[in-house]
Amino acid sequence: MPPRKRPLEPSSGKPPPPDVKAIVPPPSDPPAAAQEIPPISAAILNNLPGPEREVYKRVYAAGNKGIWSQDLRHSMQLAAPTVTKLTRALVQRGILKEVTDVRHRGKKVFMDSRMEPAPEITGGTWYHNGQLDTEAVAAVRRRCLDQIDRLGAATPDMVHKGVEREDPRAGYMIDQIRDILKTMALDRVLEECRSTGEGEFSAVRSGRVCYRRGGAPQGGMIEGIPCGVCPRIDECSPDGVISPTTCVYYKKWLQMDF
Repeated sequence: MPPRKRPLEPSSGKPPPPDVKAIVPPPSDPPAAAQEIPPISAAILNNLPGPEREVYKRVYAAGNKGIWSQDLRHSMQLAAPTVTKLTRALVQRGILKEVTDVRHRGKKVFMDSRMEPAPEITGGTWYHNGQLDTEAVAAVRRRCLDQIDRLGAATPDMVHKGVEREDPRAGYMIDQIRDILKTMALDRVLEECRSTGEGEFSAVRSGRVCYRRGGAPQGGMIEGIPCGVCPRIDECSPDGVISPTTCVYYKKWLQMDF
C-alpha cells in the first residue's frame, strides 16, 4: 500500500516570499585598548636559527610592554654582546623593533614589530615619539579653562561634556580631561575643591570634587606637595622622564614661600 501523502496547506492567496538572506552587520573594530595581540608567527619561527628563534619567542611573550635587553640577557643567560648581536639582527630584518620607554629615557625595550606599544611605554596621548606634545597639552588646557570660566565651577564630567559639545571632533576621553585638570591645579591655574551646592557651586552636587579658577591651596605645607595629587605618580622614578629632578611642579613647590 503506497504511503499516504500529507495534505497541502491552504493557500493564503499571496505569492510565497522570496528567499532572503539575513543581513548581518560587520563587527565594529574594537577600541585601541582592546586590540588583540597578533599570534606568534610560525613562518618567522621556522626561518630563524636556534638562538634568534629563542630571542623572538621571549620578546613576543613580553607582549606590548616589551622586554629590556638586560632582562633578556638574564633570562637567556647570555653575554651582553651576544644579546646585542641577536636583537640587532632581528631588528634589521624587521621582525623586532626598539621602543623608548618614556619612564626610563635611557632604557629601550624590544617588542614584536607588529605590536603597538602599551600606553605606559609611550606615555599615552600626550606623548609623540617619546616626547611630550606640548602643543596638544596647551590646546586642551585652553579648552578646559574656557569651560571653567563659563560654568564658574565644574566637575571633570561637566568640562568633558562642554568640550565635546563645542567641538565633537576633539575626541578627548574623560580620563584625559581629568589628568589635564589635575595638572592645571598643580600649576595653580585652577583649584580643586568640593562643592557646597550653593553659590558658585550651585550647578554641582554638594560634596563632589570640582574645579574653579585658581586660588591658594588650603592646608599646611605637607598638603601642598604636588606628588600627592599627581596623576602620574606611579610612573615617577629617579632615572625616568617623570622624576623629582625634572618635575616642574615639584620645583615650583620647593620655591614657594610657605
